[in-house]
Amino acid sequence: MEGAISHQPQRIPRAVAQRGNDGPRKYLELTQDIIVLGLCAMLFVAMLIKLFQLGNLMLHGTDFSALVGDVLFILVLIELFRLLVIYLEEHRFSVSTMVEVGIVSTLREIILKGPMEADWRQLLVLCVFILSLGAVLRFSGIQTAPRDKDIS
Repeated sequence: MEGAISHQPQRIPRAVAQRGNDGPRKYLELTQDIIVLGLCAMLFVAMLIKLFQLGNLMLHGTDFSALVGDVLFILVLIELFRLLVIYLEEHRFSVSTMVEVGIVSTLREIILKGPMEADWRQLLVLCVFILSLGAVLRFSGIQTAPRDKDIS
C-alpha cells in the first residue's frame, strides 16, 4: 500500500507550534536585558563607590572587622554582578552563584556583628543555615559547567 494516503494527524513540533509568540517574546526579553544591564551598571557604580570608601578607611585607619566587612561586601557585589552577567549570556540564573552569595553575605553579617555578641541560638541557626547552603551547593546536583547548546 505504497500509494495509500495516511489519515493520521501530523504532529507539529513544540518549537514550531510556539513560533507565533516570537515577536512579543523577543521584545520582552530585550526589555529584561535592558533592565539587567541597568542593574549591572548600578552594581558597578556601587562597587566603585565602596572601593573608594574602602581606600579612605585604609588610609585613615579603622578597626579590622569594619575593613573585613567592607571587603566581603565588595565580594558580594562582585558575585551579584557575575550572576547578572551569567543571566545576560545564558538567560538563566546560576543557582550555585546565588548560594555562594548567600554564604558570603551570611558570613559577613556574622563578622560584622561579632560572634561573641550574638545569642547562642542565633549562632546555632546561622551555623545550620550555612551548613545547609553548603550541602545544597555540594550535593544537590547543581551543574557547575555550562550546558551544551548544540544538543538538539
